[in-house]
Amino acid sequence: MRLRQAARLIAVVGSVLVAAPLQARAGAIWNWSYRNPATKISASGTLTTGPRAAGAYPIIAIAGAWNGAAIAGLEPIRSCRSPPGWNTNMLVDGDPKLDKGGFAFRAARGLKVNLFFKDGRYAYEIHHGPEVFGGVFVATLGQAR
Repeated sequence: MRLRQAARLIAVVGSVLVAAPLQARAGAIWNWSYRNPATKISASGTLTTGPRAAGAYPIIAIAGAWNGAAIAGLEPIRSCRSPPGWNTNMLVDGDPKLDKGGFAFRAARGLKVNLFFKDGRYAYEIHHGPEVFGGVFVATLGQAR
């Protein structure tokens, strides 16, 4: 009988130890939107993030639409070289939700977009185009993965 109890205890402790690292790696899904009425830009979707580190969450996947064009995927970190440069693909824990590098993604019709926060305002840039300031970016926690 004691052998069975010991085996159960080992199984329970083992499952807790195995589950703990999985919980630590678990990320979250965020609902996001960006609206800039002045430029008639409207975008929304979901961001999948990894675990929080140094006050931010690494964005590892994106889905949604940019002004009616389906978002095809996240661009690699540091792939946007024009101003503001070097996208970090991070979602900041706090306000504002983006840093100066912001995040970059590909949309249908060949668009490469970088959303970021600079000089106290949200902004976007379509690859090799000008920085366009204004608008509102919102990201709210949806669910854990």
